[in-house]
Amino acid sequence: MKRKFATWIGGSSFVMLLCLAFSVSLGESPLWPWIWPDLDRESLEYTILTQLRLPRSLTALCIGGMLSMSGSILQGLFKNPLVEPYTLGVSGGASLGVALAFLCGFVQTKGSSGSSLFAFAGAMAVSAILLFYHKRHPGTNNLLLAGIMLSILCSAATTLLLSLSTPENMTQILYWTMGSLENNTPDQAFRLLFVALSGLILGILFSQRVNILNFGGGTARHLGINTTVLVPALLLLTALLTALCVSQAGIIGFVGLVVPHVSRRLAGSDYRLLIPLSFIGGGIFLLFCDLIAKTIIHPGQLPVGVVCGILGGSLFIYLLLKPQKTQDA
Repeated sequence: MKRKFATWIGGSSFVMLLCLAFSVSLGESPLWPWIWPDLDRESLEYTILTQLRLPRSLTALCIGGMLSMSGSILQGLFKNPLVEPYTLGVSGGASLGVALAFLCGFVQTKGSSGSSLFAFAGAMAVSAILLFYHKRHPGTNNLLLAGIMLSILCSAATTLLLSLSTPENMTQILYWTMGSLENNTPDQAFRLLFVALSGLILGILFSQRVNILNFGGGTARHLGINTTVLVPALLLLTALLTALCVSQAGIIGFVGLVVPHVSRRLAGSDYRLLIPLSFIGGGIFLLFCDLIAKTIIHPGQLPVGVVCGILGGSLFIYLLLKPQKTQDA
């Protein structure tokens, strides 16, 4: 196990750092790593590198990692490979929050911080409802159905608010739902990195318990796992991470669904390895998608959520059609 862990984590970490270097280097004008030490701090190239590209790449790495790790944990919690962070309605709550922010004029006065605040509040409101529901009606199947229903309700409410919005607000809300990684400053990006690494540490600490949960709630309780505490704790962790991702970058789908699938097929279903590998794989995937989004059309850019949807959806269809050689443990 130790050798397998070192091989997968070491190799994937190297690929992640390579993708990060390419992401920071490439853009409208390439800035390769070997010229970074020679850049004048007052130059335009240094400003582009440190104020625009590095924060954007770190944001992509963190958000991809948090979404993918959250998807991996939720798939283990629900014992369902089709569950992802957005299935539980967190993204729907965030979208509803953003629509409210535009309709109330909060974005016009506070800027992007206003939309981020309302998005986070909407996502956490849905998460609080789910946690309250789980307390009253224990059971992961009921919780999953409740999340799907909340997602549908939030989507309907968002559509209603869109119909009441001005054409300008409607355009801005729709653009937000496509996903963007452009708005973070260096300080915000490094704070996001701290939160992402903290979430990763917590996920690794929970990994063995997620392994035990896969054998069923009765077996987990027999082995001394307090499922009445563990399940809400895992839900709260994934909800917080997902709410932060959505508030910072909008709706970026398929990362939390596809990457855990690929990681499980490649490295097995031991969550002690799967959780950190999903985090790294999610960072790689979103860095790659963002690289395509900002370079494929010149001089414009595609929304990163659109690229993720196309690549992630295509890859997921391929995984569904390709037979699996071994069954998941």
